[in-house]
Amino acid sequence: MRFLFSFLIIVVILAAGWSGGWFWLAGWADRNADAVLTEIAQRGVDVDCRDRNVVGFPFAMRLACSQTAVAERESGTRASLGHVTGGASVFAPTTARIDMASPVHLESPHLESPAEIRWNNAALDIGMGLNGPRDVTFDAAGLSTRLALYSLPDPGVVAAHATGTLAPAPDGGTDASVTFTDLALSVEGADFPPVSGSASGRLSVPPRALLAGRAGFVAPLSARAIDLDLLLNGGSARLNAEGEFSIDKDGILDGVITLRIAGAESLSAFIAELPPQLQKAGNAFVGALFAFGSPTTIDGEPASELTVEVTRGEARIGMIEFELPRLPI
Repeated sequence: MRFLFSFLIIVVILAAGWSGGWFWLAGWADRNADAVLTEIAQRGVDVDCRDRNVVGFPFAMRLACSQTAVAERESGTRASLGHVTGGASVFAPTTARIDMASPVHLESPHLESPAEIRWNNAALDIGMGLNGPRDVTFDAAGLSTRLALYSLPDPGVVAAHATGTLAPAPDGGTDASVTFTDLALSVEGADFPPVSGSASGRLSVPPRALLAGRAGFVAPLSARAIDLDLLLNGGSARLNAEGEFSIDKDGILDGVITLRIAGAESLSAFIAELPPQLQKAGNAFVGALFAFGSPTTIDGEPASELTVEVTRGEARIGMIEFELPRLPI
């Protein structure tokens, strides 16, 4: 009985100490939030966090804001959200997690008009190192948006689920990867069939410039170690692409991409769901695949392989050559 009583006293003392320590740290975090936001502003990003409060007791400490606005001054990009909560827990002290309420309203010089992005659930995880943020990971379910881009009129994007990571590369660029389920596009009222898969590569643009948009790009741009894997037509066909490419200041493309396709016999059903103006190009691609492709495998499945070489904007597939449009940067 004495042992049990002593144990309960110890538990109460530890709980009281933990609670007191948490609320002391919460007060310290709230008092220093202004200094942190000022430092962020000095780096070119203004954050307006309204109705600020520290929440998460007892095992996490997060800064909560109601209406939140973020502006990147260099690019002129602005975003506004209804509610944001960010911070870390004792179970993952080196990862800052940011939960965001849908939707976010986005304004950018690269958009013809403001955009609205919606989701069912979304969060950002920021890995923290001794020198600051190490990587950024996002996770979103029920994602949908419509972006009014100058180059693509009114494109829409929906996805059942999407995750992605951005991390600084050793050469000063960015290692980027994304996975998605049931990703579907629509452009000018034309709907594309949904696909699932993943994409990764090493970009020559550093993470900060990448997030800043086109204003932060410095030509020539390059993407290396590209790995794209798509499941088409409900998974009955699979497309894999590997290679690298670069774009100079005039928007001229150079590179080599190796394409592999498994289940090519079911591609006709996928092509039939493409917008009518693209079905001819899709059928021509399948014809080139059978004419110039060589046998290979994808994870043990029989597949055909085709290499596309691009030199100064001129693409070559076997004996076929055609000119690619310039890509404005």
